[in-house]
Amino acid sequence: MRLCLMILFLFYMNRKFISYSKSVNYFDFIAKQWFKYGSLIVLLIFGLIQLGIYNLLNVVAILVGVIFIDYFGIKKIPQSINIISQKVKRNIFELIRNIELKKPISFFVSTRSNPEERNKRLWYLFLLSTLGVVAFYSRYIFYQFDMFSLSGSWISDLERIIDFDSQHWFTNGIAPVGELAIINFYGKFVSVSPEVALQSMGILEAVLLSILLFWVINKISYSKIIAPLAAGLFYSVSYTIMPVNITYILQHQALFLAISFALPAMVIYLKPGIMHSNNTNCFINYILVFTAIGLIDIFTLIVLMLPFLLIGLITSSVKSKMMNLTVIGAYAIALIVLFIIYGTASNHFGDDFELFLHSSLMSVSAYTYFSHLIVSYEQLMIYYQYLSYIAMICCLLFMIFKNEKWNAALCFLLYFNFLVVLSEINHNWIDTDLVKLSLGVFIPVLLGISVAVVIRVAYFIYAKIEVVKPVFAVFLIAGVLYSAIHYQGKEYKKLHKTDNIPRDIINVYEKITASYYPFSYAVVNDYTTQSISINKHFFIHYTDFTENYLKRDSIYSKNKKNKKFLKKNPEYVLPKSVLVFIYKKGDDKNNRIIVNCEITPLILSKLETLKKRGRKISVFYESDLIKVFEIENNPGQSKTDDLIF
Repeated sequence: MRLCLMILFLFYMNRKFISYSKSVNYFDFIAKQWFKYGSLIVLLIFGLIQLGIYNLLNVVAILVGVIFIDYFGIKKIPQSINIISQKVKRNIFELIRNIELKKPISFFVSTRSNPEERNKRLWYLFLLSTLGVVAFYSRYIFYQFDMFSLSGSWISDLERIIDFDSQHWFTNGIAPVGELAIINFYGKFVSVSPEVALQSMGILEAVLLSILLFWVINKISYSKIIAPLAAGLFYSVSYTIMPVNITYILQHQALFLAISFALPAMVIYLKPGIMHSNNTNCFINYILVFTAIGLIDIFTLIVLMLPFLLIGLITSSVKSKMMNLTVIGAYAIALIVLFIIYGTASNHFGDDFELFLHSSLMSVSAYTYFSHLIVSYEQLMIYYQYLSYIAMICCLLFMIFKNEKWNAALCFLLYFNFLVVLSEINHNWIDTDLVKLSLGVFIPVLLGISVAVVIRVAYFIYAKIEVVKPVFAVFLIAGVLYSAIHYQGKEYKKLHKTDNIPRDIINVYEKITASYYPFSYAVVNDYTTQSISINKHFFIHYTDFTENYLKRDSIYSKNKKNKKFLKKNPEYVLPKSVLVFIYKKGDDKNNRIIVNCEITPLILSKLETLKKRGRKISVFYESDLIKVFEIENNPGQSKTDDLIF
């Protein structure tokens, strides 16, 4: 919700003060700004970490500076102060005049657009909200089957995310970790803990791709609402006709984040006029986005992007050829930059560059198991290929006999067939699992184009029902959602629920982080959760607590006011508060978090001893699975609210 509100606020500010004279909808704004500034954020994080000065303030400050230069242009920077002062004076004059004319409050907050355009923008806001909510909820319902949270891979990713704060990009070997850097920044930007950012990144990627798929079909076809809406909804809710691994559907994927940059790059490559920028700016933007993709996922940059660029060069219009060659040149420069980055890192860490490249094109965490499909994967791909052949024939007929521009749609259809063929190639440098996962994004593109073709064929009828398009769109949303629930319910019920301990642990830690001042407290827990404590608080393992804590408490309480003793013996200094996790026995025998519940009576006995010594002990959190006790060694000195108020 914080992220959504921030995006809406940025869109409002853009419409109110910057692009008030241009017709820009929400989908255009998100896709273009993500293409332009999202990639820049990845590069800023990488550069600042190399300089050892990465933090949220520095990234935002530099980003604002770049936006400032982008708005005025380098040549007008010296005159920017005068331009701003003139605009401020003019706006103040208009404000005073409108106040004297007793304009209503709505006049001052509304953007400069006519009622028709404002209504259109509200309609697009409804579509954006619908796609976002559907994509979010369609992933959220799988949390009860989540196998990723607090797994070994999850903990490894969390440690890398936290390690960015220590100004380390490459740790434990060379690998593309741009996605984890974005997760780190995302957590800081919306003010959530790294574990919550990691937990929600899979959903965020799904929402972003759903919105971008709407935008892609909107730009490459003649259908502006129905076909784009179908593509976005198909991606969000169609599990039995898509190559999607439901078991790990909540796991973040570097492939999907990289494709979220690739999709706008693909569309703008085929339709350069969309960005309304000169060749130089476009060239620079493409260098940035290709480099960012390379820092996130090498597979997307080489295996997915390069074939598309070549297919697009063949199918694009004659007017776009020069820009296509410019983009290919930017791609070559980005490859050189990435080769220097990874080559230098490999040389520094003593890694084999060829081995790094091969491992980057493969993924051990991505695998495909499609038992939920209504037919076999091979049969499903045959159906989709037949559908793509029909759509390609229609596109060619429209181009030949109607002189319509379906080049971009034709390119995506050819590219889809290329991916299907590539997924069948058995080669040790091609990860077919990743190719199949990418098909899960490009199949909705195929379906969206197919719906657009059907609409174009039936245009003589469709044009006559222009007035009921919004009603038809609402019926489409309702129909797709009903079909998804009705026809996929059986597969959903086949899934096995996992234990809730990982989710409960993450919720408790988020509450603790929000309530306590950093490093003023310690957490007593199992080693499995030690990574969550990094850069936040002190960690005490159960063994250390049961064997040594009472002795430390006794010595500390006797010498609490003896500062000289505490300086000489810091090992006896206790945190102001200590939070002790107690895990209750659950009925689920398949818990991924192996907790020794037999130690619980011993821990409770230690807490009883502390109570007898006069220590203040209270329950901080309790659920059906977890109970957290707080030992206050210095009452009122750890919680943020107590320190402030």
